[in-house]
Amino acid sequence: MRSVAILSSVHIALDNRVFYREAKTLAEAGYAVNLLAVHERDEVKDGIHIRALPRVPRSRRPLLWRALAQMALETRADVFHIHDPELLLVTPYLRRISGRPTIYDIHEANADFIAVKDYLPGAARRPLASAFRRLEPQLARRENGLIFADDAIAADFKAIDVPHATLFNYPGRDLIERGGRNKVIEGERPPVILYLGGLERNRGAELMLAAFAQVLQVIPEAQLLIVGHFMPPELEDELRQNAAARGIAHAVHITGRVPFVDIGTYLSRASVGWVTWQPYPKNQKNIPTKLFEYMAFGLPVVSSDLPSTRPFVEHGVNGLLAEASDPAAHASALLRVLGDRPAAVSMGQAGRHLVETRFNWDRMVPQLLALYEAVLESAPPE
Repeated sequence: MRSVAILSSVHIALDNRVFYREAKTLAEAGYAVNLLAVHERDEVKDGIHIRALPRVPRSRRPLLWRALAQMALETRADVFHIHDPELLLVTPYLRRISGRPTIYDIHEANADFIAVKDYLPGAARRPLASAFRRLEPQLARRENGLIFADDAIAADFKAIDVPHATLFNYPGRDLIERGGRNKVIEGERPPVILYLGGLERNRGAELMLAAFAQVLQVIPEAQLLIVGHFMPPELEDELRQNAAARGIAHAVHITGRVPFVDIGTYLSRASVGWVTWQPYPKNQKNIPTKLFEYMAFGLPVVSSDLPSTRPFVEHGVNGLLAEASDPAAHASALLRVLGDRPAAVSMGQAGRHLVETRFNWDRMVPQLLALYEAVLESAPPE
Protein backbone atom coordinates (compact mmCIF):
# COMPACT_ATOMS: atom_id res chain seq x y z
CA MET A 1 0.00 0.00 0.00
CA ARG A 2 1.34 3.41 -0.96
CA SER A 3 1.58 5.94 1.84
CA VAL A 4 1.51 9.72 2.11
CA ALA A 5 2.49 12.11 4.88
CA ILE A 6 0.52 15.36 4.83
CA LEU A 7 2.22 18.20 6.72
CA SER A 8 1.07 21.54 8.12
CA SER A 9 2.29 23.59 11.06
CA VAL A 10 -0.41 26.21 10.43
CA HIS A 11 -3.68 24.47 9.56
CA ILE A 12 -5.71 22.47 12.02
CA ALA A 13 -5.77 18.75 11.24
CA LEU A 14 -9.51 18.83 10.50
CA ASP A 15 -9.22 21.69 8.01
CA ASN A 16 -11.85 21.35 5.31
CA ARG A 17 -9.35 21.19 2.44
CA VAL A 18 -6.55 19.31 4.18
CA PHE A 19 -8.64 16.63 5.88
CA TYR A 20 -12.18 16.54 4.51
CA ARG A 21 -11.25 16.90 0.87
CA GLU A 22 -7.72 15.70 0.15
CA ALA A 23 -6.80 13.36 3.01
CA LYS A 24 -10.14 11.55 2.90
CA THR A 25 -9.97 11.24 -0.88
CA LEU A 26 -6.51 9.68 -0.70
CA ALA A 27 -7.56 7.29 2.09
CA GLU A 28 -10.64 6.22 0.12
CA ALA A 29 -8.38 5.60 -2.90
CA GLY A 30 -6.29 3.15 -0.88
CA TYR A 31 -3.40 5.28 0.35
CA ALA A 32 -2.17 4.97 3.92
CA VAL A 33 -2.51 8.56 5.08
CA ASN A 34 -0.56 10.14 7.93
CA LEU A 35 -1.61 13.69 8.76
CA LEU A 36 0.80 15.81 10.81
CA ALA A 37 -0.95 19.02 11.82
CA VAL A 38 -2.30 21.09 14.69
CA HIS A 39 -4.60 18.90 16.79
CA GLU A 40 -5.43 18.10 20.40
CA ARG A 41 -4.14 14.51 20.39
CA ASP A 42 -2.92 11.66 18.23
CA GLU A 43 -5.82 9.65 16.87
CA VAL A 44 -7.14 7.68 13.90
CA LYS A 45 -10.15 9.32 12.26
CA ASP A 46 -11.87 7.97 9.15
CA GLY A 47 -8.84 5.74 8.58
CA ILE A 48 -6.41 8.69 8.67
CA HIS A 49 -3.60 8.61 11.22
CA ILE A 50 -3.39 12.06 12.80
CA ARG A 51 -0.14 12.99 14.54
CA ALA A 52 -0.84 16.04 16.67
CA LEU A 53 1.23 19.18 16.65
CA PRO A 54 0.78 21.86 19.31
CA ARG A 55 -0.61 25.25 18.41
CA VAL A 56 2.21 27.70 19.01
CA PRO A 57 2.60 31.46 18.48
CA ARG A 58 3.62 32.47 14.98
CA SER A 59 7.08 33.47 16.19
CA ARG A 60 7.76 29.95 17.48
CA ARG A 61 6.64 27.98 14.43
CA PRO A 62 10.19 27.58 13.06
CA LEU A 63 10.99 25.60 16.20
CA LEU A 64 8.37 23.06 15.08
CA TRP A 65 9.86 22.48 11.67
CA ARG A 66 12.69 20.21 12.79
CA ALA A 67 10.34 18.07 14.88
CA LEU A 68 7.80 18.02 12.05
CA ALA A 69 10.44 16.88 9.55
CA GLN A 70 11.54 14.08 11.87
CA MET A 71 7.95 12.97 12.44
CA ALA A 72 7.39 12.96 8.68
CA LEU A 73 10.47 10.83 8.04
CA GLU A 74 9.33 8.36 10.69
CA THR A 75 6.20 7.63 8.64
CA ARG A 76 8.41 6.25 5.82
CA ALA A 77 5.91 7.76 3.39
CA ASP A 78 6.18 7.35 -0.36
CA VAL A 79 5.34 11.03 -0.86
CA PHE A 80 5.24 14.14 1.34
CA HIS A 81 2.47 16.71 0.79
CA ILE A 82 2.87 20.17 2.39
CA HIS A 83 0.22 22.85 2.88
CA ASP A 84 2.26 25.83 4.13
CA PRO A 85 4.66 28.02 2.15
CA GLU A 86 7.16 28.08 5.04
CA LEU A 87 7.53 24.30 4.74
CA LEU A 88 9.22 24.89 1.39
CA LEU A 89 12.29 25.30 3.62
CA VAL A 90 11.76 21.77 4.97
CA THR A 91 11.04 19.80 1.79
CA PRO A 92 14.64 19.86 0.47
CA TYR A 93 15.69 18.07 3.66
CA LEU A 94 12.86 15.54 3.32
CA ARG A 95 13.81 14.77 -0.28
CA ARG A 96 17.51 14.49 0.53
CA ILE A 97 17.11 12.16 3.51
CA SER A 98 14.23 10.02 2.23
CA GLY A 99 14.72 10.13 -1.53
CA ARG A 100 10.95 10.59 -1.79
CA PRO A 101 9.04 13.25 -3.76
CA THR A 102 7.28 16.27 -2.27
CA ILE A 103 4.12 18.11 -3.30
CA TYR A 104 3.36 21.75 -2.49
CA ASP A 105 -0.34 22.61 -2.09
CA ILE A 106 -0.91 26.36 -2.54
CA HIS A 107 -4.10 27.59 -0.91
CA GLU A 108 -3.68 31.34 -1.35
CA ALA A 109 -2.09 34.02 -3.46
CA ASN A 110 0.52 34.15 -0.71
CA ALA A 111 2.38 37.29 -1.74
CA ASP A 112 -0.90 39.21 -1.93
CA PHE A 113 -1.89 37.68 1.42
CA ILE A 114 1.27 39.10 3.02
CA ALA A 115 0.28 42.53 1.75
CA VAL A 116 -2.90 42.50 3.91
CA LYS A 117 -1.61 40.76 7.05
CA ASP A 118 -2.57 42.97 9.98
CA TYR A 119 0.13 41.67 12.29
CA LEU A 120 2.88 43.00 10.00
CA PRO A 121 3.91 46.67 10.22
CA GLY A 122 2.24 48.58 7.43
CA ALA A 123 5.54 49.82 5.97
CA ALA A 124 6.93 46.28 5.81
CA ARG A 125 4.03 44.59 4.02
CA ARG A 126 4.72 45.69 0.46
CA PRO A 127 8.50 44.94 0.51
CA LEU A 128 7.89 41.54 2.13
CA ALA A 129 5.16 40.72 -0.35
CA SER A 130 7.40 41.70 -3.25
CA ALA A 131 10.27 39.58 -1.93
CA PHE A 132 8.05 36.56 -1.41
CA ARG A 133 6.53 36.97 -4.87
CA ARG A 134 10.03 36.31 -6.26
CA LEU A 135 11.10 33.69 -3.72
CA GLU A 136 8.07 31.40 -3.68
CA PRO A 137 8.28 30.28 -7.36
CA GLN A 138 12.03 29.68 -6.99
CA LEU A 139 11.44 27.34 -4.07
CA ALA A 140 8.36 25.75 -5.64
CA ARG A 141 10.36 24.91 -8.77
CA ARG A 142 12.21 22.26 -6.74
CA GLU A 143 9.01 20.43 -5.79
CA ASN A 144 7.95 17.25 -7.57
CA GLY A 145 4.35 18.34 -7.86
CA LEU A 146 2.19 21.42 -7.33
CA ILE A 147 -1.48 21.80 -6.41
CA PHE A 148 -3.34 25.10 -6.83
CA ALA A 149 -6.61 26.11 -5.18
CA ASP A 150 -7.73 28.22 -8.15
CA ASP A 151 -6.76 29.33 -11.64
CA ALA A 152 -5.29 32.66 -10.49
CA ILE A 153 -2.76 30.85 -8.31
CA ALA A 154 -1.99 28.43 -11.15
CA ALA A 155 -1.22 31.36 -13.45
CA ASP A 156 1.48 32.57 -11.05
CA PHE A 157 3.32 29.24 -11.40
CA LYS A 158 2.68 28.47 -15.07
CA ALA A 159 6.40 28.62 -15.92
CA ILE A 160 7.21 25.69 -13.62
CA ASP A 161 7.27 22.40 -15.51
CA VAL A 162 6.28 19.76 -12.95
CA PRO A 163 3.11 17.68 -12.58
CA HIS A 164 0.35 19.93 -11.32
CA ALA A 165 -3.39 20.14 -10.74
CA THR A 166 -5.90 22.86 -9.92
CA LEU A 167 -8.26 21.63 -7.22
CA PHE A 168 -11.02 24.08 -6.35
CA ASN A 169 -12.41 24.04 -2.82
CA TYR A 170 -15.75 22.74 -3.94
CA PRO A 171 -17.96 21.04 -1.33
CA GLY A 172 -17.74 17.32 -0.83
CA ARG A 173 -20.51 14.78 -1.22
CA ASP A 174 -21.30 14.70 2.52
CA LEU A 175 -21.97 18.43 2.74
CA ILE A 176 -24.01 18.46 -0.45
CA GLU A 177 -26.14 15.56 0.82
CA ARG A 178 -26.70 17.35 4.13
CA GLY A 179 -27.67 20.46 2.21
CA GLY A 180 -30.16 18.42 0.22
CA ARG A 181 -31.94 17.54 3.44
CA ASN A 182 -32.27 21.22 4.33
CA LYS A 183 -35.93 21.48 3.36
CA VAL A 184 -37.68 24.60 4.63
CA ILE A 185 -41.30 25.31 3.86
CA GLU A 186 -41.69 28.67 2.13
CA GLY A 187 -42.12 31.46 4.65
CA GLU A 188 -40.73 29.54 7.62
CA ARG A 189 -37.10 30.63 7.38
CA PRO A 190 -36.36 33.63 9.63
CA PRO A 191 -34.48 36.63 8.20
CA VAL A 192 -30.96 35.45 9.09
CA ILE A 193 -28.00 36.76 7.10
CA LEU A 194 -25.04 34.39 7.39
CA TYR A 195 -21.35 35.19 7.02
CA LEU A 196 -19.40 31.93 7.18
CA GLY A 197 -15.61 31.69 7.51
CA GLY A 198 -12.69 33.76 8.73
CA LEU A 199 -13.27 37.49 8.98
CA GLU A 200 -10.55 40.09 8.45
CA ARG A 201 -10.56 43.81 7.86
CA ASN A 202 -9.85 43.23 4.18
CA ARG A 203 -12.84 40.88 4.04
CA GLY A 204 -15.26 43.66 4.87
CA ALA A 205 -15.74 43.73 8.64
CA GLU A 206 -16.53 47.47 8.62
CA LEU A 207 -18.76 47.32 5.54
CA MET A 208 -20.65 44.37 7.02
CA LEU A 209 -21.95 46.37 9.98
CA ALA A 210 -22.62 49.50 7.94
CA ALA A 211 -24.71 47.53 5.44
CA PHE A 212 -26.50 45.46 8.07
CA ALA A 213 -27.49 48.60 9.97
CA GLN A 214 -29.29 49.75 6.83
CA VAL A 215 -31.04 46.38 6.53
CA LEU A 216 -32.28 46.66 10.13
CA GLN A 217 -33.92 50.00 9.37
CA VAL A 218 -36.22 48.20 6.92
CA ILE A 219 -36.43 44.73 8.52
CA PRO A 220 -36.05 45.22 12.30
CA GLU A 221 -36.28 41.48 12.98
CA ALA A 222 -33.28 40.63 10.74
CA GLN A 223 -30.32 38.89 12.33
CA LEU A 224 -26.65 38.79 11.32
CA LEU A 225 -24.91 35.50 12.12
CA ILE A 226 -21.10 35.48 11.90
CA VAL A 227 -19.62 31.98 12.06
CA GLY A 228 -15.84 31.83 12.01
CA HIS A 229 -12.64 33.10 13.53
CA PHE A 230 -11.29 36.63 13.47
CA MET A 231 -7.89 37.66 12.13
CA PRO A 232 -6.40 39.34 14.08
CA PRO A 233 -8.27 38.08 17.17
CA GLU A 234 -8.78 41.61 18.51
CA LEU A 235 -10.95 42.35 15.47
CA GLU A 236 -13.81 40.54 17.23
CA ASP A 237 -13.82 43.08 20.06
CA GLU A 238 -13.62 45.91 17.54
CA LEU A 239 -16.61 44.52 15.68
CA ARG A 240 -18.64 44.08 18.87
CA GLN A 241 -17.84 47.66 19.92
CA ASN A 242 -18.76 48.94 16.46
CA ALA A 243 -22.07 47.07 16.58
CA ALA A 244 -22.82 48.50 20.02
CA ALA A 245 -21.99 52.03 18.86
CA ARG A 246 -24.41 51.61 15.95
CA GLY A 247 -27.12 50.27 18.26
CA ILE A 248 -27.33 46.94 16.44
CA ALA A 249 -25.49 44.63 18.86
CA HIS A 250 -28.75 42.87 19.78
CA ALA A 251 -29.05 41.58 16.21
CA VAL A 252 -25.42 40.53 15.66
CA HIS A 253 -24.52 36.99 16.75
CA ILE A 254 -20.92 35.70 16.74
CA THR A 255 -20.07 32.03 17.27
CA GLY A 256 -16.30 32.05 16.73
CA ARG A 257 -14.63 29.16 14.92
CA VAL A 258 -16.73 26.00 14.72
CA PRO A 259 -15.68 22.53 13.52
CA PHE A 260 -16.23 22.02 9.81
CA VAL A 261 -18.65 19.15 10.49
CA ASP A 262 -20.92 21.59 12.35
CA ILE A 263 -21.27 24.31 9.71
CA GLY A 264 -24.46 22.71 8.39
CA THR A 265 -26.20 23.66 11.64
CA TYR A 266 -25.66 27.33 10.84
CA LEU A 267 -26.24 27.06 7.11
CA SER A 268 -29.64 25.49 7.80
CA ARG A 269 -30.66 28.52 9.90
CA ALA A 270 -29.86 31.11 7.25
CA SER A 271 -31.98 32.94 4.70
CA VAL A 272 -29.07 34.25 2.64
CA GLY A 273 -25.31 33.70 2.46
CA TRP A 274 -23.13 36.82 2.37
CA VAL A 275 -19.66 37.50 0.96
CA THR A 276 -18.32 40.94 1.90
CA TRP A 277 -14.73 40.66 0.63
CA GLN A 278 -13.13 43.94 -0.39
CA PRO A 279 -11.27 44.59 -3.68
CA TYR A 280 -7.72 43.87 -2.52
CA PRO A 281 -5.51 41.93 -4.98
CA LYS A 282 -5.69 38.72 -2.93
CA ASN A 283 -9.48 38.81 -2.74
CA GLN A 284 -9.74 39.54 -6.44
CA LYS A 285 -7.84 36.30 -7.14
CA ASN A 286 -8.81 33.76 -4.50
CA ILE A 287 -12.31 32.28 -4.48
CA PRO A 288 -14.39 32.40 -1.27
CA THR A 289 -15.11 28.76 -0.39
CA LYS A 290 -18.23 29.91 1.45
CA LEU A 291 -19.91 30.59 -1.90
CA PHE A 292 -20.19 26.87 -2.59
CA GLU A 293 -21.18 26.01 0.96
CA TYR A 294 -24.05 28.49 0.74
CA MET A 295 -25.14 26.98 -2.57
CA ALA A 296 -24.94 23.44 -1.20
CA PHE A 297 -27.62 24.38 1.33
CA GLY A 298 -29.82 26.08 -1.23
CA LEU A 299 -29.12 29.62 -0.03
CA PRO A 300 -29.26 32.61 -2.35
CA VAL A 301 -25.95 34.48 -2.30
CA VAL A 302 -25.23 38.17 -1.95
CA SER A 303 -21.59 38.76 -2.83
CA SER A 304 -19.11 41.49 -3.50
CA ASP A 305 -18.69 41.83 -7.25
CA LEU A 306 -15.08 40.70 -7.76
CA PRO A 307 -13.21 38.80 -10.49
CA SER A 308 -12.99 35.89 -8.03
CA THR A 309 -16.75 35.69 -7.40
CA ARG A 310 -18.18 36.69 -10.76
CA PRO A 311 -17.64 33.29 -12.46
CA PHE A 312 -19.69 31.55 -9.76
CA VAL A 313 -22.48 34.02 -8.97
CA GLU A 314 -24.70 34.87 -11.93
CA HIS A 315 -26.50 38.05 -11.00
CA GLY A 316 -30.20 37.38 -10.58
CA VAL A 317 -29.84 33.64 -11.18
CA ASN A 318 -28.22 32.09 -8.11
CA GLY A 319 -27.58 35.32 -6.24
CA LEU A 320 -26.87 39.01 -6.47
CA LEU A 321 -23.59 40.87 -6.94
CA ALA A 322 -23.01 44.18 -5.20
CA GLU A 323 -20.36 46.86 -5.59
CA ALA A 324 -17.70 45.49 -3.25
CA SER A 325 -16.97 48.61 -1.21
CA ASP A 326 -20.49 50.12 -1.16
CA PRO A 327 -22.51 49.33 2.00
CA ALA A 328 -25.68 50.70 0.44
CA ALA A 329 -25.33 48.34 -2.54
CA HIS A 330 -24.90 45.36 -0.23
CA ALA A 331 -27.87 46.43 1.89
CA SER A 332 -30.03 46.87 -1.21
CA ALA A 333 -29.14 43.39 -2.46
CA LEU A 334 -29.85 41.82 0.94
CA LEU A 335 -33.20 43.59 1.17
CA ARG A 336 -34.10 42.43 -2.31
CA VAL A 337 -33.43 38.80 -1.38
CA LEU A 338 -35.13 38.99 2.01
CA GLY A 339 -38.11 40.83 0.57
CA ASP A 340 -38.84 38.52 -2.35
CA ARG A 341 -39.20 34.98 -1.04
CA PRO A 342 -40.06 33.31 -4.40
CA ALA A 343 -37.01 34.89 -6.05
CA ALA A 344 -34.81 33.86 -3.10
CA VAL A 345 -36.04 30.26 -3.33
CA SER A 346 -35.40 30.22 -7.08
CA MET A 347 -31.86 31.56 -6.60
CA GLY A 348 -31.18 29.00 -3.90
CA GLN A 349 -32.39 26.17 -6.10
CA ALA A 350 -30.22 27.40 -8.97
CA GLY A 351 -27.16 27.47 -6.69
CA ARG A 352 -27.97 24.03 -5.37
CA HIS A 353 -28.15 22.71 -8.95
CA LEU A 354 -24.73 24.20 -9.70
CA VAL A 355 -23.01 22.38 -6.83
CA GLU A 356 -24.77 19.15 -7.69
CA THR A 357 -23.67 19.29 -11.33
CA ARG A 358 -20.50 21.43 -11.53
CA PHE A 359 -19.08 22.88 -8.35
CA ASN A 360 -18.45 19.71 -6.34
CA TRP A 361 -15.37 17.91 -5.03
CA ASP A 362 -16.20 14.68 -6.87
CA ARG A 363 -15.07 16.45 -10.05
CA MET A 364 -11.70 17.20 -8.43
CA VAL A 365 -10.97 13.66 -7.24
CA PRO A 366 -9.65 12.26 -10.57
CA GLN A 367 -7.25 15.20 -10.86
CA LEU A 368 -5.85 14.69 -7.36
CA LEU A 369 -5.31 10.98 -7.92
CA ALA A 370 -3.80 11.54 -11.37
CA LEU A 371 -1.35 14.05 -9.91
CA TYR A 372 -0.25 11.56 -7.28
CA GLU A 373 0.28 8.90 -9.92
CA ALA A 374 2.34 11.29 -12.03
CA VAL A 375 4.49 12.36 -9.08
CA LEU A 376 5.11 8.80 -7.92
CA GLU A 377 5.90 7.60 -11.45
CA SER A 378 8.42 10.39 -11.92
CA ALA A 379 10.12 9.76 -8.57
CA PRO A 380 13.56 8.13 -8.72
CA PRO A 381 13.65 4.40 -7.82
CA GLU A 382 14.76 3.33 -4.37
